[in-house]
This record gives sequence, structure tokens and C-alpha cells, in this order.
Amino acid sequence: MNRVPNIKLDDIRIGPYSSFLYICQDGYSVNKSPVPGFDNSQVLAKLNECQPLISPDGNYHNEILKTVFNIGLKNAEARPLWIIPNSIRYLRAVVRKKSGAAMRGIVDCTLHRKFAQLVDKGIKHKVEFANKYGLLGRHELHNVVFRDADTGQQFQMGESLLWWEEEILHLSACVKLWDMICSKNRQLKHVVLWHRDGIFISLDGLEKQLVNRANMNLLTKWSKGDTRGPATYYLLLELSSKLEDSLSLRLSDQPDHEVAVNSNTLLSEIWFMFLLEVTGRTRLMRCKVCGDYFNTYDPRSQFCSTRCRMRKYRKRDQKIKLEKGWQGRLL
Repeated sequence: MNRVPNIKLDDIRIGPYSSFLYICQDGYSVNKSPVPGFDNSQVLAKLNECQPLISPDGNYHNEILKTVFNIGLKNAEARPLWIIPNSIRYLRAVVRKKSGAAMRGIVDCTLHRKFAQLVDKGIKHKVEFANKYGLLGRHELHNVVFRDADTGQQFQMGESLLWWEEEILHLSACVKLWDMICSKNRQLKHVVLWHRDGIFISLDGLEKQLVNRANMNLLTKWSKGDTRGPATYYLLLELSSKLEDSLSLRLSDQPDHEVAVNSNTLLSEIWFMFLLEVTGRTRLMRCKVCGDYFNTYDPRSQFCSTRCRMRKYRKRDQKIKLEKGWQGRLL
């Protein structure tokens, strides 16, 4: 009979953060249809087979269908572009880093920063992000596979580009708010608004009431006029809502009894990386040369890699030589 090891809760610690994402082997492209070669009526019929999309009154104008086709559209006649997988062949993407003698599964801790930077980028950069990390997984409908009756070729449903734009815009606003909190930016007073009826958060062009008469007890947490406290509380609420039912834990069989945290979707992984930064598990700085973010615990760090450091030194040496050359000519 196998003996069950006696593991105490004090012995368990949070260990590696693993990524179990699947990326299309043949990449992604932009299409006017959610599935190449299928019109909307065929897509609706297929989705209806997979799960009931028809509302009780017999029409298709229900919330799920609006989410799939018309989310964020001001013009009901318009149709969004879609990021679609070019095949149904997928690779499991697990980024690993060597730590001592063991291989631990970790993910890119700057993932949320890279995603937020897409707010000012075009479609090309969003497709490049998808080619590297896959689809967001915002809705389970993108797992539906279609099959051409004539050729037998299979296609998988893509994700609306509007989904991406919504998520990018929201995350970008939250990351900007976090940067303002860290830098003690005075502009926070235009984001955190104290009123007689409570506290409002003005972010992303919308106002959201953070404290109202139902939760006035929260006002005792902060002094009147405080901006950093309510802003941080708002971010934690957003992180909680985004990560709810999106993470899974797995106890490793290693002697140190580590608990691995796994993200179920790319979107949850992006927000989880943001959570690690907010809680201080990662410290991100921007490279002085390439502008990319990197994780470091040395506040004096300025470069993300040796390559960027050498590029900076070469530019400095080049500048010194040019200055000396001009000084020689003047003399």
C-alpha cells in the first residue's frame, strides 16, 4: 500500500507560472468572415447546433449573438473584421526557462505591456501578436470547427477584431492608471473624482461609481481627497473580475511541493501578468535603447539585454569621436 506523504500547508508555496496556450501552426490572417468560405447564415446554423443561440421569441437577436457578430458596432449594417486561424493544426506553446537543474514553465511577464502597446498599432501588429501568442480565448465559440461538404477541408472560427480592440483599450487604460499610481502623477485627481455621493473613476472615456451609498464604509479606508488608494482599489476589482474562474492550480510532484498557476486562456494570462506587476512579484522597466519592457529588481538597470547595452555604448563612442573630429577641425 502506497503511503501518502504528509504535506503541511506551510510547506506549500507558489511556484512556476505555466502557459498552456495553443497557437495555430500556420499562423493567422484577417478576414471579413468569421470562417473563410462560409456566409453568416451557415455560421449561425453551425453555432446553433453547438449551443442554443435562438432567443425564446424565435429570433437571433440575443446577447450571445450580438457578442459574436455585432459587438461594439455603431452601425448595425456593418460587419467587423476577424482574426482567423489559417488551419486547424495547433502547437502547444510552453515557454520554459532553465532554473538550476530543473526546467520550470514560465511565461513572458511583460505580456500585458506588449498587449497594451497595441492600442496605437494597426491590424498588422495585432496579427503579429496573434501569430506569436494565439487568440485571446474571450469566448468559447472560437473553438467551433467547420467542414466544407465538398472538399472536406476543416476551418476554425476566428475572433472579432473588435474584441481585440476592446480588450486592448481597456487594458491600456488600466496599465496607464497603474503607471500614474506608481509615479504619483498629479493627473490622478482627474481620474479619481470625489463627490458628495461617493467616489467616481473617470477612465477610458467612461465614469464608473466606485463608492456609493451602499458601500460608504469604504470611505474610512482613505483620507478625503486621496487618489492613489481608490485608484489601486479599482485596479484590484478589475483584476479580480478578469481572472475569476480563469486560473487553475496544480500541485507539483517535486519535493518542494510547489503549486503551479496555469492560465486557461491567453486573455487571462495577460491579466495575470498584470496582477504580478501590481502585487510586486515582477518589477518592469523600459529599455533605454529598444523601448521594450523587461523584468529586473535592480533599480539601476537601464537595458533589457547585453545587445542593447553595447548598442548604447557604440553610439556614445561614435558621438565622442565625432565631437573630437569637429574640435580638431576648429583648431
